[in-house]
Formats: sequence, structure tokens, C-alpha cells
Amino acid sequence: MKITTSVKGLDKLKQRIRSVQKAAKGELAKKATGRGSAVLRDEAKKIVYTAPDDYVVYNRDGKGGKTRTVVKPGHVGRSIIMKRIPASERPGLTSKHIVTVSNSLEIPKGARQIATFVEYGINMPQPHPFMSTAYYNKGSEAKKEAFKVMLKGVNEAWKKGSA
Repeated sequence: MKITTSVKGLDKLKQRIRSVQKAAKGELAKKATGRGSAVLRDEAKKIVYTAPDDYVVYNRDGKGGKTRTVVKPGHVGRSIIMKRIPASERPGLTSKHIVTVSNSLEIPKGARQIATFVEYGINMPQPHPFMSTAYYNKGSEAKKEAFKVMLKGVNEAWKKGSA
């Protein structure tokens, strides 16, 4: 008794798998992590504490003195950004985004320090956490959004792989 088996289409399958792999390592990973980070950034901007009135910040001027700057309410919220981490700083990862507070978006430079005071309640009657709260509120939604982007991209790459 002799059994003969024949499998057709393995080259096509291999081509499709490679196209999906290439897509996942390229723009698709950036889009997915970016979409998830955008959800967290938007939530943090929405819930961050906003001072009721203008307030004064004193910074060192680099010459041994201090500068006095009046800060408008909402300074920290306007400085919340999403940042893509370069490949040199993320070994082993295809793509990585973080949500942080920028120091350089508007005057006074120092929103990151002010954000730390707000998050942990330093020099304030009570803390007003916004970054951790944003993650707890929208972390699962951010993961779902990133997954949707990946799934859609994989499906598109699979279809293109057969063309």
C-alpha cells in the first residue's frame, strides 16, 4: 500500500506570512502604539488639575538669581504630550510611545516639575494624580485601540501578500 501526499500553495502562504511580519515590524507597530498612547494622553489632558487662578513660579536664571513668571491656569494640561522613543533607547522593542509632560511647549519652562507637584501633592494641600489616573481609567481602552490597529493592519497585509 502506497500513500502519496501533495501540498500546494506553501510558497503563497510563506509570502503572505512574510508580508504580515514586515508590516508588523514597520509602520503598523508605530501606528498601534501611537493610537494607544493618544488615548492615554487625551484622558490625562482631560482630568489634569487646573489651578483656579494665575500663579507665580520662581526659576533660577543661571546667573545666581531668580526669575518670577506668572503662569496661566492649564499650563500643565497644555504641556502633556505623546512621544515616540527612538530605536536606540528601546532595545528589543519594535515601537514604544510614552505620555509625558513637556518642559518646552510654553513659558515658563518647567511644566514637568509643576506636573510632579500636582501628581504627588508636593507644596499643595492634596495630590491631584492625573497620569496614573488616566492609565487606570483608560489603560484597557488604550490596549484595545492598539490591538484594533494591529488587527486591521495584519488583515490588510495578509490581503496584500496574496496580490
